[in-house]
Amino acid sequence: MNKLIRVICVSVTLGFANLAFAHGDHERDNFATVSMAEAKGIASQEVARLIKEGKLNKSWADMPLNVAIQRVDNQRQWVVSTQGKDGGLDKILKVFLSTEGYFLSFKMTDR
Repeated sequence: MNKLIRVICVSVTLGFANLAFAHGDHERDNFATVSMAEAKGIASQEVARLIKEGKLNKSWADMPLNVAIQRVDNQRQWVVSTQGKDGGLDKILKVFLSTEGYFLSFKMTDR
């Protein structure tokens, strides 16, 4: 009987110990969201890098950028877009960044 009481007391104590250390903001503790201005600056740097690597035409340099947070594949992302001409055709360039400011991808579509 004594062993049973000890086992129950230890189980209850360990059960409450987990509650003492728990809190609800686990996902937000380690991540910082960049501002709209920072996202615009990062996207501008990424466009320059893509031009340097030959993935984009030089006509995309110094284009005015539009910035918005959107849901893409069920995740919030910064979507930085601009309109211009590439090879004589009207195009829209979109640069996708995580909310923390990391480059994810880019896409060019017809306007």
